[in-house]
Amino acid sequence: MLEGIKKFFDTTMFSPHGFCLLWDPEVLIVHVVSDAIIALSYFSIPFALAIFVSKRSDIRFGWLFWAFAAFILACGLTHVLSIYTLWVPIYGIEGVVKAITALASIGTAILLWPLLPRLLRIPSPPPARHREPACDGRSAVGQSPLWGFGRKRDLSRWSGFRCSHASSRCDS
Repeated sequence: MLEGIKKFFDTTMFSPHGFCLLWDPEVLIVHVVSDAIIALSYFSIPFALAIFVSKRSDIRFGWLFWAFAAFILACGLTHVLSIYTLWVPIYGIEGVVKAITALASIGTAILLWPLLPRLLRIPSPPPARHREPACDGRSAVGQSPLWGFGRKRDLSRWSGFRCSHASSRCDS
């Protein structure tokens, strides 16, 4: 068993991927730059999702954002390893990361599809108006479309505000 694992991660019997690309500098540059940009983008998206979910306590399906974040982060790691394997043939490690990415992908998909009918029942937000409804001096109680899913949100703390028509913003 231990010998099989050792062989799986052995790099001595493989050539780096750059060898297959004949070490052509233009081809290598395109692969490295493209994979690096994709990886950086993939790494930034989960952080944005994490900030969004952690700052919004009213999100009903926050766990779905975390599932997407894990999946996207794993995708980014596969692109980093694609760069590294151009020079170092760590195909066993790359395969394990791809397997983790596959599990995160299928897990997210399995969780998302049954949830889709509930997500589609969430009412769309009303069209944007020139001024906020809470600015008209009344107490506003609204439904949060994606995050509340049926929970009422009390906006009465904004009832003391009045709308300034010149600037389209609320003033106290």
